[in-house]
Amino acid sequence: MRILLPFLLLPAACTEGTGLQCPPSSSTVGQYSLAFTAVHDAGECIAVDGGAQNKVTLDNVAAKDSMLCVGTGPDGGPQPELLVAEKGGARVLDLDADGGFHLGSNAGTNQTTPCNCEVNVFENFDGFLQSGGTFALRPDGGLPALTGITATLVDHLSPVGTGCICAFPCTVTYTIKGTPF
Repeated sequence: MRILLPFLLLPAACTEGTGLQCPPSSSTVGQYSLAFTAVHDAGECIAVDGGAQNKVTLDNVAAKDSMLCVGTGPDGGPQPELLVAEKGGARVLDLDADGGFHLGSNAGTNQTTPCNCEVNVFENFDGFLQSGGTFALRPDGGLPALTGITATLVDHLSPVGTGCICAFPCTVTYTIKGTPF
C-alpha cells in the first residue's frame, strides 16, 4: 500500500538525457544525480492499516537526475534554480553567501498517499551548494565551481479529508546528496 509522494520541489536534469533545460536568461552550472536517503524520526508519517504499521517515508527511492542553473537575481547577485527530472519546472533557491539555500513551497493536495485520504503537502528543501573548499561567491558575484549538493527535503502532511489512517500532522523526510555526472 506504499505509494511514493511527489517531490514537487525538485525540478530537472541534463538536456541531453532528460529533455529539460535551463530557463531563458540563465545557464547550466552543473548536472547532478540526487540520491535520497529516508529519515525515520519521531514525527514520521505512519499509516496504520488493519493493525499493520507502514512507514510513509520510503527506503528505496530512485535517484533523480537534476540540473542547477544560474541567472541574475533581483538584487543583481546570482539566482540559482534547480530542476529535477519528472518534477516540473525550475525552482528558485534562496541562496546565502555560504552556499546555503532554502526553498519552501505549498506542494498542494495529494490524493495518492498511504494515509488513505487526501492530504495537504507543504515542502521545505534546505541545503548547501558544495565547492572544493569553503564556499565563497566569486568577485564578480558568480558561483564558484560546484562539486555537489547536500540537502534535506521535508514534506509536512496534514489531512484534507476524512478516513485517514495516519496520525497528523506528520512528516516525510529525506536527506539528499547530489553528485555531479
